[in-house]
Amino acid sequence: MADRDMRFDLNLKDADRHQALDDFFQQAGRAVLFDDELSDIVSVRAADLSFRDAVDLLLPERFQAVEVEGIYHIRRTR
Repeated sequence: MADRDMRFDLNLKDADRHQALDDFFQQAGRAVLFDDELSDIVSVRAADLSFRDAVDLLLPERFQAVEVEGIYHIRRTR
């Protein structure tokens, strides 16, 4: 499991959102499953973010990342 105090920088332009999230979780040392499809692009530039803040910036509106038994599930909010 990754260090919970890690800080992250994001610098993405017109990136595939699914791939960006998958890469981010891998680099953060956390497991992720996509319960719902993501098929758009994301552009974001931010520095010195907590894990949670970075995830929130990468997720589209009406999506959330829910941790269940150490695995983050990316899903639509109900």
